[in-house]
Amino acid sequence: MVTRRDFLERTALVTTGALATGRIGRSAARFFPATGSGPTRGMVPTVLGPIDASKLGFTLPHEHLVSSSAGFWRAWPEFFGGREKFISMAADKLRAAKDEGVDTMVDLTTFDLGRDVRIMQEVSRRSGVQIVACTGHWHDPQLSMGARTVEELTEFFLREIQRGIEDTDIKAGVIKVATDQEGVTPFLEKALRAAARASKATGTPIETHSWALPPNPNGPLQADVFESEGLDPAKVSIGHSDYGDIAYLTGLIDRGFSVGMDHVSRGVLPPGMAAPAGMEPYLWEVKTQRIKALVDAGHANKLLLSNDWLFADSAFATGTLAQLERANPDGILFLTRRVIPYLKQLGVSNAAIHTMTVENPRRFFGGV
Repeated sequence: MVTRRDFLERTALVTTGALATGRIGRSAARFFPATGSGPTRGMVPTVLGPIDASKLGFTLPHEHLVSSSAGFWRAWPEFFGGREKFISMAADKLRAAKDEGVDTMVDLTTFDLGRDVRIMQEVSRRSGVQIVACTGHWHDPQLSMGARTVEELTEFFLREIQRGIEDTDIKAGVIKVATDQEGVTPFLEKALRAAARASKATGTPIETHSWALPPNPNGPLQADVFESEGLDPAKVSIGHSDYGDIAYLTGLIDRGFSVGMDHVSRGVLPPGMAAPAGMEPYLWEVKTQRIKALVDAGHANKLLLSNDWLFADSAFATGTLAQLERANPDGILFLTRRVIPYLKQLGVSNAAIHTMTVENPRRFFGGV
């Protein structure tokens, strides 16, 4: 006997297979004007309005104000101490970052991770740091999104790029998609393909969350999907790549992709803690040395440096953020206070650092 669940699952498989061929149907075609429609070349949408890409300045391209889940802010704002308290705290921290040279932060919090663009907008206004919001999806599908086709996911991403996020006129300036330890699941393949199609239609770049740890790093699998959709790899940065060795990193770069060296701070240990056996390749100093090796190999123009930091968290067990803060009291300033000085100590030039932190984000997000 075929149950209703069996029927729905089989129907979903058939539908997914048909849509994976790359066809865009009538529903999504509403958002595909003949000439394409998205950010104007050389302009970058921020939560306070579009700016010329040359105004991005020193940019942190993979960060978060908060990691949560859809609807959590409205259902339980007291968990974060209330909206006003959080906004004040986040604005203070970003104002300190602004004082130390950070001009722009790209917030890769998708709606399913609790994105609230009104909070982003107010934090940006108070801190003076420009914030770019994203569309897309993380790697754990909600019921409603997990049931969507490639075509429907494409339509959703385009809606937030072209019309605005939720009921605002704030437009997404980047698409965030992900794979993790589980690899490219059926849902995540749909999300990757939808991101590629939305990027091709609008010119909007893609940043990913990937699993780069051996023995089965999946950045190349993301690259396979993007290439099968005919997407220009220059439009993609494969995130969290700093766990990979040089061969892994240069393999992605040789295919034309940028790599996000944005988890370096996750290799810092709490004071007094020795590195567990096997962790040595993932210490922040070793990751920074890999950045230097890539610069020496002529790849500075394919690196995006960031922290993947956050100021509040409800997506993980209580106390997780406190543990991260004990290990990294510099927080979102880890890159500027520790990584960049160490790169200079290793002999990386100011010009190369400027390329990675200013010129690369300008080209990547502005399309110039």
